[in-house]
Amino acid sequence: FVVCDQLVDRTWGRADTFFRGPEHLSFADPYCPELGAAVVAAAGEQGIRCHSGGTVVVIQGPRFSTRAESTWYRSAGFDVINMTQYPEAYLAREAGLCYASIALVTDYDTGVEGAPGIGPVTMDDVFAVLRDNVDRTRALLQHVIPTLSAEGATCGCQHPLPDAPLAT
Repeated sequence: FVVCDQLVDRTWGRADTFFRGPEHLSFADPYCPELGAAVVAAAGEQGIRCHSGGTVVVIQGPRFSTRAESTWYRSAGFDVINMTQYPEAYLAREAGLCYASIALVTDYDTGVEGAPGIGPVTMDDVFAVLRDNVDRTRALLQHVIPTLSAEGATCGCQHPLPDAPLAT
């Protein structure tokens, strides 16, 4: 598992705001640091291997990357590739919600050059790993959710636009 702390959006055409007019709010840190830390701590308590921090590049799906794209993403320093973190993270910020990403690493994208047996991903590969992680994910969520409370939160997620209406 990886609890990402940054994202790069490479998607297009997705509805990504609740506002009707221009509103600009900080998205410098797209994920709630307090919620992310709680997830990482809960994973550790459950004996689940979980990396704290990482950058996810969000690609337009539904499709897998080409070898050239995968090489480009890797050379840019992206740790995770997926299709589902944007606009979800931004919409959560607009709504004043704490939001964290738990990336379930399913594959090596287009493979690992020079590593026999690690080839390009298939849907069968993805579903096999997801099936293997269902129980761990459920246990992690059941462990962390009861520990969460907005009371006393210092993250600032609840106030993305101080004194601004939810929508204009």
